[in-house]
Amino acid sequence: MRIDFLQPVDNAYREYCLHCRAAAVEWCTVGGRKECVCRVCGRHSARALIIDPGISWWTDEVGEYWHESAGVFVRDPARRFLFFERVAFPFSMTVPAGHVDRGETPDVTAARELMEEVGIRAGHLEHIASERLRGDSCRRGSDAHLWHAYLLDVTAAPEVTVNDEGESPVWLSLGEARSRRLTFAVETIIEKHGRRLVATAGRH
Repeated sequence: MRIDFLQPVDNAYREYCLHCRAAAVEWCTVGGRKECVCRVCGRHSARALIIDPGISWWTDEVGEYWHESAGVFVRDPARRFLFFERVAFPFSMTVPAGHVDRGETPDVTAARELMEEVGIRAGHLEHIASERLRGDSCRRGSDAHLWHAYLLDVTAAPEVTVNDEGESPVWLSLGEARSRRLTFAVETIIEKHGRRLVATAGRH
């Protein structure tokens, strides 16, 4: 998404309707899923254009709005990985992941999101890949992300409770996960780096 209509950007926190561009967005939960409604045009959407000075974002040479994110593939001894269903856009299966805060390193983000989303304390995080993903759309209005993937080995698959961003945690092999509807980023990482996710020697 291009955000040149916001020029000049004052770096203040703003939420804009994707339909009429009004800064008049309110969030609600409908059928267990998060969505927003615009107080000006009245239209509902699963996403809004959010400008948040607290996260790492930028625009490229053509005005494309980029975010930076990090996620963790948690692997048990049976080479199964932890996934859960998102209740906010994109409504797909994902791994613990989130946006990088401004001034934060991606590995710190990965560890923070792991604890916040599924209550797992990070041990050794193995960096798997960093990919520039165009077409990776998020709830905050970006369609392009610099996405950092990490691997964490656990000695056993723990009981997991997901925070309010997700539901239905499950442990799956990558083959099983490929048959599910995955977020763009997770699907891309699995397709490009699946062998490494499975074969990398574990450290705890």
